[in-house]
Amino acid sequence: MDLTQIFFAIVILLAGAKLLGALFRKIKQPALGGEILAGIILGPTLFGIVQISDGLELISTIAIFFVMLFIGLEMNLSEIRKTGKSALLISVTSLIIPFFAGYQLSVVFGLDLIESLFIGLLLSVTSVPVSAMILRELGILKTKAGTTVMSVAIIDDIISLVILAIILQLHVNEGAPFDFAEVGISILAMAAFLTSVAFLAFAVYRIDNWLPERFELFFEKTKTTEAKFGILIILAITLSLIADLAGLHFILGVFFAGLIFSKKILGKKESDKTYGMMSGMTFGFVAPLFFAIIGIKFSAQSLENYILFLVLLVLFGLSGKTFGGFLGTKLSKFSTMQGLAISTLLNGRGTVGLTITQKNQL
Repeated sequence: MDLTQIFFAIVILLAGAKLLGALFRKIKQPALGGEILAGIILGPTLFGIVQISDGLELISTIAIFFVMLFIGLEMNLSEIRKTGKSALLISVTSLIIPFFAGYQLSVVFGLDLIESLFIGLLLSVTSVPVSAMILRELGILKTKAGTTVMSVAIIDDIISLVILAIILQLHVNEGAPFDFAEVGISILAMAAFLTSVAFLAFAVYRIDNWLPERFELFFEKTKTTEAKFGILIILAITLSLIADLAGLHFILGVFFAGLIFSKKILGKKESDKTYGMMSGMTFGFVAPLFFAIIGIKFSAQSLENYILFLVLLVLFGLSGKTFGGFLGTKLSKFSTMQGLAISTLLNGRGTVGLTITQKNQL
């Protein structure tokens, strides 16, 4: 796909995503539903006007980078820390139940062990970016329920990637002894990254206003205040690269960078200015494009022979995730209404699910 075709695809996808996104908002539904539908309509499933390509994959990666950086900028680290124990408990219960439901259903339909484990894992994961966009559109991202959902989604992603490492070892070593050392190394790498991020957050917030004040003085002298945003981007890229090398999804690194460094690097004034700029770019351009590209990847033709299985998977996935999440909220002493809200909002699927699907095709 040459540059002209890429620009054409961007224009068509963006126009379709914005149009259907606005339509979904009018019927009081999250815009991302319309944006994904635009990709399905314009992609191979229906009209075939836009085809997935390496160029669009790259644009999708850049788009989700800025979406997750913005979400990190918007959220409060101290509020996320407060949800720690309850988020972990909800994550475990909301993972276990849909995982085993998906696994058992797959076995009944004749799938082998590895395929059944992959399906179970797909049903159990909550997508961080999808959940964040839904929560923001509903205006509850910064509430206790919204912060809990985001914390659970982050823990879900981490646990699911550990499980994925184990399943991949079973797949690679099928018929051979299980390589505990390989899985142990993967888990240690993830743990090292998360420990480093926790230490970094602690260190940055312990120095209070010292860091932004020093940055302010430096940039005033050099008259390059715009460079502060560049430093934030560099830090986000660095953390995303380290997360990827550690075996985690790169979006976690980007999210943590926005969460930890925004006000400490930019200062409150510049942080507010950057937030305004990124809000327009995120919701006007990159987010609609990202979700439209997800829609392109959907292929109804390849699913036509599995309609009953897919319908049951959706039912098992939704009910299992909701029940598991609700059980976790009740054990964490949330009210019934809060529990129902949190458990329902855990049903966003997306980025890590796509990663698992790609790994299953190896």
